[in-house]
Amino acid sequence: MATPAKGMSTRAAQAEQTRQQILETAKRLFIEGGYDATSLQMIADEMGLTKAAVYYHFRAKSDILHAAMLPGIQRVGDLLNEAASIRSRRARIEHVVTGFTDFLVRNRHYAVMASTDPIAKRNKLDSEAEVLRGLALKLFFGDHPTGIERLSYNAVFMIPDSLPDLVDLSDDELRDALQSTMLRLLRISK
Repeated sequence: MATPAKGMSTRAAQAEQTRQQILETAKRLFIEGGYDATSLQMIADEMGLTKAAVYYHFRAKSDILHAAMLPGIQRVGDLLNEAASIRSRRARIEHVVTGFTDFLVRNRHYAVMASTDPIAKRNKLDSEAEVLRGLALKLFFGDHPTGIERLSYNAVFMIPDSLPDLVDLSDDELRDALQSTMLRLLRISK
């Protein structure tokens, strides 16, 4: 086991390690069988833990899904913060699209599960993601986007739902398809 972070007790470090292992196990099971079909008991059994031990770290399965999505939400937030300092509208959009595309390609199996599992799909848009979507719209098109700009922007966020139809593409092919389609929708020629 790694040494505890400065100021963190060994017990706290072990608890955090267990929490991360639960999260990784749950993500794998969500991908393999779907969010709805994966129970907390299955996660516990897979790890050799009691269900109570899983509940100690996550109050509900939806908390695990939220924790699994959090890095993606944070990455989008980071992309928007980085893009906010870019002067050119085109360069801002290209920066965000490139980062979002890379994230989708790196997490394609999880994104496929999230777009096909009805329960995961219903839970995926939490308030943090909605706030970021609003910020991105304003960053891309200003305070008063036109109807066409709003429609094209919203169409970009529907693209991850298409990932199950693209599982045959290599990472490079998927990256190119996603990036060129998003930029075209946002009226930025590549």
